Amino acid sequence: MPRYVPQTVREYGRIYLAERLAEHGWQCFIARRSPNEDAVIAGIPADGREVRLKFHSQERRQAVRFYDRHGLDWDWEYLVISTHILEQTPVTYLLSRDDVRGPGRLEDECDGALWLQPESFSDDRFKEAWYKLDE
Repeated sequence: MPRYVPQTVREYGRIYLAERLAEHGWQCFIARRSPNEDAVIAGIPADGREVRLKFHSQERRQAVRFYDRHGLDWDWEYLVISTHILEQTPVTYLLSRDDVRGPGRLEDECDGALWLQPESFSDDRFKEAWYKLDE
């Protein structure tokens, strides 16, 4: 039986996220949200823990769009952004809702959508911050 080979940034991102979560003891369910963004429910069943993640996979570092200006798509607890997903060493950034809502982080552009620019999320304190899931 041939092994499944991912064909898109989204598919590579999903596999990478599942692997990274598993490294930290989490299981996950991933559902499509938009062309390059997924909603994720991650949990540790033995501990009765569950978190909702908004996952965004990128070929390079680029802005993240929030489509619903009023609700800001806030049905998640953490935003996980994986960049350079097609390269040998992808980089992942984890931000809490409070991190995203921080002063000056979101920019208002194009039809009222809000954007989180790479300069706002690529800070070292968010880089590979998997420990945030244990908070």
